[in-house]
Order: sequence, then structure tokens, then C-alpha cells
Amino acid sequence: MERRPRRRRLVPLAAVVSAFVAVAAVVACGGDDLVAPIRTATPAGSTASVSPTPTGEATATTPSATPTPRVVATASTDEPVASTATIPDELLARAVFTTQAGETYELRIEVPPREEYSIGLSGRLELGERGMLFWYPDVVQQSFWMKDTHYDLSIAFVDGDARIVAILDLERESLETRRPEAGYRYAIEAPAGWYAEHGIEVGDAAVLDFEIPAGLRD
Repeated sequence: MERRPRRRRLVPLAAVVSAFVAVAAVVACGGDDLVAPIRTATPAGSTASVSPTPTGEATATTPSATPTPRVVATASTDEPVASTATIPDELLARAVFTTQAGETYELRIEVPPREEYSIGLSGRLELGERGMLFWYPDVVQQSFWMKDTHYDLSIAFVDGDARIVAILDLERESLETRRPEAGYRYAIEAPAGWYAEHGIEVGDAAVLDFEIPAGLRD
């Protein structure tokens, strides 16, 4: 993650600390490189939303209890945690992956503000079936590490054409910085082994099924 990068967005303290924090974020801090177009997809007939709200109908004759939103990102008590950790799974944004064989899978992802990229998915005791997005307006090669991240993660790095250019597996609490050899526009952290389990590989498509927040586009 680029958490510093712990999530892992998918930062600097001072001159020396700045360099150290830059590589460390769950998704490293910002980046500068070549500008590349990014593709986002919104289902036809629907309105894009970072936190889509599910709709449902209650029956008039049969009262039903309102289900408690499922929040699986459990935070520890002494480490910083991204503000998106408390968003229920069903209200998270979606990343849609399509393999070269035509199979499609989706992953619910948190979309933190850029200032929380140095926190990423760190500071939590468990993650569940969710991930985190680190999005950049330009092509970057930011590094990730797993400081204060208490579970293993897999990260897919995606270029401006929505194609996965690399997938890296990172070990919990490791201070080793990792980055792909190719530049990327966004990185998507997922539970360890999630990509392999679904047969998602380099060359597959990874489309963001929501509008990128204006704050990240600046």
C-alpha cells in the first residue's frame, strides 16, 4: 500500500523525513510524470457517485428490521486510520475488473483524500473484502510499504488505458518499499491473494465505476 504506501492514496515531514514518507505511504504521496488519459465507466442510465447508495423497497404488509451496515475495517486504538474506514461496504465505490477471458469481478474500494495516502490501509486490525484506491492525475511510479499494516495485501497498478501493468504482493508490517517497473495512473490495494483468486492478471482491465472526486483531480 502506499501507506507510506501505510493504504497504503492508493506524506512528507521535513526535508529528510519528506523523502522517507514519500516512498512509504500505503500508496505513496503525489507524483509527477507524463499526463495520460484515464477511463472511468458509469453504467448507462445511472448517475456516477463515489459512494453509491443502494435502493430498496419495503413491503407494506410485512415489517422488516433495517439491517445494520456491515463495516469490517476494524481500527486499532493507537495508530492513525483513514477517514474512509467507517464507510459500510455497501456504500463504497466499485472497481470492476475484466479478465482477457471475459470474466468480470468487482471490488468495493475506499477512495480517501490525497492527504490520507500516507495512511492508506494501515492502523487496522482487519480489512474484510474491501480495498483502497490511490489515484493520480498524472503517470507516477510511487513506492508502497506496509508500515503499521497488520495484514498482507495485493496491489494492482493500472495505466491510463485502464490496463493492469503490474500486481505486487506485500507482506504485513514490512518496511521494504516496493513499486512497479512501469508507470501507472492509479493503484488498487486488495486483500492478499484477491487478484490471484479471481484469475486477474497483468493485461486485464480495471475500470473505476464512479466519478473521480474533484479533490483528487486537482
